[in-house]
Order: sequence, then C-alpha cells, then structure tokens
Amino acid sequence: MTHPILFKSAPDESYTDHIEKVLEKFETIYPLFENTVLRIFKLTKDYNVKNLLSQMVLFHDLGKLTERWQKNVGTNNKLPSHAPIGAAFFYKKFTQENVEENLKNAIAFAIAIHHTDSGLLGDNIERPDVQAITDGIVDYEGNIKWHKETQNLDKSYFPEDAKDLRIDDLKEMARGLRIWAKGCGLLEQHQRRLQASLAHHILKLCDISAAVERKEYQKENEKDYYGGWLMVEEIKEYVKNIIGRFV
Repeated sequence: MTHPILFKSAPDESYTDHIEKVLEKFETIYPLFENTVLRIFKLTKDYNVKNLLSQMVLFHDLGKLTERWQKNVGTNNKLPSHAPIGAAFFYKKFTQENVEENLKNAIAFAIAIHHTDSGLLGDNIERPDVQAITDGIVDYEGNIKWHKETQNLDKSYFPEDAKDLRIDDLKEMARGLRIWAKGCGLLEQHQRRLQASLAHHILKLCDISAAVERKEYQKENEKDYYGGWLMVEEIKEYVKNIIGRFV
C-alpha cells in the first residue's frame, strides 16, 4: 500500500486523512437527513441509500489523484479541476449498477458542483471534457492520466474500475446531467433540483467540516468579513451542534 502522505488533498493535508475525516463526519451527519433523503427521493429504507451516499463522500475527490493535480498541489501552478472526475466515475459506475435514476444523477451532480463556492460550476457541467484537455489530465488516447502510484494505493481509496475512466465518460456524464436537469416539466425540474441540492448539502457539510483546519479556510484579518472562512465557521458550528444532539 502506498504511504498516505504521498497523496495530498491540500498542501498541508494528506488525501487519505481527509477522506477518513469526511467519512467520520458522514456517519454523524447522515442520520439527521435519512428520513428527508428517503422522502425527497421517494425511496424506502430497503433501498441502501446510506451506502450510495457514503460512496459519494468516499470518492468525491477522486480527481485529486490525477498526475497533474498531485504535481501542482502546494505550488504556484494552477490546479486542474478535479470535481468532474469524481462525478463521471459515479455516473458511469451507477449507470452500470442500475442505481435509481434520480439518485444517480443527484449524486453525480452534487460531486460535479461541490466547489461552486470557488466559481468552478460552468465548465464542470457544460464542457468537462474540454476542461480536462486544457488542464492536461488526459493523454492523447483520451484516458485519464492518474498518478502512477495510484496502482499501489489501497482499493478502498482508488477502485479498480477508476483506471478505465476516459474523456468520453466526462462528456457522457455532462450530457446526461443536463438532460436530467432540464428535460422534464417544471414541477419535475423543481423536484430534481431539491434532490441535487440535498445530496450537495450533505456532501458539503461532510467535506468542509472535515477540512476546517486548512489555511485557505482561516480568517486573514479582522476586516475579512466575507471570505470563505465565514462559510466554514458556520458549517463547523452547525456540525458541532449536530454532534451534540447525538452524543
């Protein structure tokens, strides 16, 4: 198994440490939303929604394991967009597994937009294939260029089928999500937006509350009224209150 420190989720945080923290937060946060999830998606407890959402949390940052992302993290070089990679992986995987259509699309959508606060929504949904080429994370044959050491990373962090992800999968994911989001009546569109928002909310709570110590989320000075730190502080307090309810 590759030493966890080899892969980074942020300049001062290992990839595996972050994922473990996010999963830990999920175990606390999910019970609060379970009944809402079942109602909004019109599913019963027999449908293993928790397992599917835990996979969303586990693999949402899969795109950080690309060669270019790991090479650039902690440097002044631009980081390639990683969210569409995880979204495409889920879209392809859940399509093959015949996961309920709305749940599949909502989870993929949530992963694709989980950094909307950084202004990265547009290309993630509209043209992730072009974005991947521009970012240099695909080879000339259209394969995702994973870091070479992912072959030694435990399969619980890097699943075997991720190796087969291609640029065509990004394009297919984006096309499918656009059709899902807009190819129906207004009431159905509203329902699907609620579903995607709910999945996104759960992912965001887990992701941010697990990364509150990152430098990028710290308040810079007393006049920093609107930075990302404010969102992080509010989420941190919210999750803290959730934990207090269950302890």
